[in-house]
Amino acid sequence: MSRPTLESFRIVITRLLLSSVWIGCSGCQTTAPIHLWAPAKLAPIGQESVVLMEIKGPEKTAVALREALLAQADRSENPRFPGRLAGALSLVLPEHLPSEPTIQLVSGTQDDTEYLTPGDFEPTQVKLALGSSDLAIAASARRAGIDQLLHGEVVFATGQEDSPERLAIVWRLVGLTPDATNAGIPVVVDQAIVAERHPDLAGIADPRERLQKAMVRETMALLTGSVHRRQATLADPRGTLGSRAVRRGNRSAEQGNWPAAEDQWVATLKRYPGKTSAWINAAIAAAARQDFIEAKARASRAVTLAVFDPVNRSLAEETLVWIEMRQREYHDAFGLPDPEQGWSVSRSP
Repeated sequence: MSRPTLESFRIVITRLLLSSVWIGCSGCQTTAPIHLWAPAKLAPIGQESVVLMEIKGPEKTAVALREALLAQADRSENPRFPGRLAGALSLVLPEHLPSEPTIQLVSGTQDDTEYLTPGDFEPTQVKLALGSSDLAIAASARRAGIDQLLHGEVVFATGQEDSPERLAIVWRLVGLTPDATNAGIPVVVDQAIVAERHPDLAGIADPRERLQKAMVRETMALLTGSVHRRQATLADPRGTLGSRAVRRGNRSAEQGNWPAAEDQWVATLKRYPGKTSAWINAAIAAAARQDFIEAKARASRAVTLAVFDPVNRSLAEETLVWIEMRQREYHDAFGLPDPEQGWSVSRSP
């Protein structure tokens, strides 16, 4: 019987090292784009209507923006007020409000802050961060059941009032109820942002029109919530049973075909029910279609199985937290109450 040679030892060691790397990569990861709802930043989604006040700034730009906002609205869904924003929010012009009498000015201050108590208001005095010219509009808005006014002001660098490269607006939301808080937020859009977030506008020849259309979309997202593109982290296993099938699902997800990816991962789980990586990815797929109950159930299963699959333990736990945070954003975006099951990994604010 011949003795092992040095070369044979090298071959064995090399194979062992390659095997450990291959098996260790069962905890490898990849990413795929996913589109999820993000909550409104400027107005609660529960509001049905907001009054669009005059936009201050260069007249040509301000008028074009106002018209673009109205043109974006779906006028067919709310016959009471022309101008319907996507996401169940009406955009109402002051001239479309019911015009009725008089309001009673109680006091005025140098900073243009006044109190009003019209006869048809609730008895509590309402403090408004408005000039006196806006008070009649505020009273009409309250009578129409609207308690928020949206002001906009175009801001620009000196000598760049009509820049084709950049458009900036400060939006200010003024609440008309006693407990309302006034909020403001600047929105800046340039051609780089247009190309990145709104590539479908690239075919518009006029750069100013591109900016205006992008600004309208960004403004609507502030008021109603919007779909945001994120990167989801997927398990990308190697060298274990079912790994190749999981990776096939990953390729579908990377191409944006989440239904096909989910079908692949669910089929893998039927054959390999203990495949932690498939549970992780299937959980994210359920979140992609806003089924957060199923998503959290799958992620919780992955966490349980990860006790015996330590290379995926961290990702399983992170996925469960990630899904709940996306669920919170979804509930905020649509003004939904807390789920019946409560929040499992985070507390209500």
